[in-house]
Amino acid sequence: MLKPDGPVKCYIAGFHHPQMDPFYESNGFARGITLFAIPSHGILFKCRVDGDRTDLEFAAFFALLRFISTKLKDEKIKQVMVLSSDPEFVFSFAGRGRHIGKGSARDRLLREHSQNFKISVSYVQPQNNAALTPLADFPSIPRDRKPVLRPDTDDQNRHEFKPIQRGIKI
Repeated sequence: MLKPDGPVKCYIAGFHHPQMDPFYESNGFARGITLFAIPSHGILFKCRVDGDRTDLEFAAFFALLRFISTKLKDEKIKQVMVLSSDPEFVFSFAGRGRHIGKGSARDRLLREHSQNFKISVSYVQPQNNAALTPLADFPSIPRDRKPVLRPDTDDQNRHEFKPIQRGIKI
């Protein structure tokens, strides 16, 4: 069970597939994958994205923060511990490294999310990174917790065809 005042442990990752299914490649799907996981809530997110490895890590980081601030707002999360296996990403936060320049879009987003909760970033060994855990091995929500995600009422009454997105460009 989570401590009410303790940080929520979140994991992020970003990588490129060395090989890709020819069908996906011929249809322009992105090779990069950005992921985040919140094991305490049973959440694992994956998205195809174009960009270099550090860009993919930042995409996962800001997607995670946005997800927490919008979809988990009822949880009243005050502290977030983000664990990454990319040393370059982790060291970007030491004295605002070269990837978070003063006044940049990343700096602005970080300041915006820092107003909502305290954020800490740490390194985790790749074999211990829950974002890289296969979906079959990912834990489900513990029995004593209720699901925190609820479907939007607007989406329940609206039926539409949504085509597959090929990925986003960072």
